[in-house]
Amino acid sequence: MDLIQKHVKDLYWIRDLLIASDKQMSVKPLLGVASWDDAVCIDFSGKLVLSSDGPYTRRLVLKSALIHAAGDVVVKGAEPLFAQDMVIGGKEDVQKMVASLKIQSEAIKCPLCGGNTLYEKTQPRCSITVVGRLIVENPISDAGSQEEDIVCLLGEPIWGGQRQRINKTKTLWSTWYSALERIKVNASKDVTKGGLISTVYEMQHKSRKKIRLEKNQPYPVTRNLGNFLITLDEKNYEALKKLCEKTGCALEKIGVVSKPQEKKHCGDY
Repeated sequence: MDLIQKHVKDLYWIRDLLIASDKQMSVKPLLGVASWDDAVCIDFSGKLVLSSDGPYTRRLVLKSALIHAAGDVVVKGAEPLFAQDMVIGGKEDVQKMVASLKIQSEAIKCPLCGGNTLYEKTQPRCSITVVGRLIVENPISDAGSQEEDIVCLLGEPIWGGQRQRINKTKTLWSTWYSALERIKVNASKDVTKGGLISTVYEMQHKSRKKIRLEKNQPYPVTRNLGNFLITLDEKNYEALKKLCEKTGCALEKIGVVSKPQEKKHCGDY
């Protein structure tokens, strides 16, 4: 009976908390939260963009974990359709984390349609998978930088309290989606693990180009920012600059793309 209580009955509150997600989804769930089944079944079409991230610490889950997980989908040129969470920890920690994820999901319109929960006396953690639908013809790779591209950061760092992070995300995403309708972005990546220095290294390594950063950077280069690092030609950069002036979205020019040096040095960015 204790096992039934722990693994079945003690989880019903999550179903009750998230059951409205079924109606909030832009795609039709054949098996959703209300079904409370072993899996979710969705009826949709189109090109899908999927990303899994975590395990996030309790601290980040209580602020913006779902936002960061969904950002991996958004920065590729997709709109989030739904997310699933995998949560572990004591019951009180789990309740707080799921409640926070619900707030984030409603704010960014990315319903939680299922996942897995385990009560354990361990460090509380959460992993998240986000599924999105591509809204551009092809996904925007992090390997597409071209010579003479301008390198810039779109959006403010997603820092601060939860409400601040949500508001900054809304401004960033709204501007990004508007930009995708009229501006060609050659490469994009969100600045998370390892900060700007790691993100730049990976983009230049994959594009086989050299990214030269300006000496004075607006933000710490080793801290997770949560905004978007993008490269685009000068004409499209000027168009993006005008758009950001209208939307109030931050845009920082931080470098340029050039030919790679013949001799490569590990860690040189």
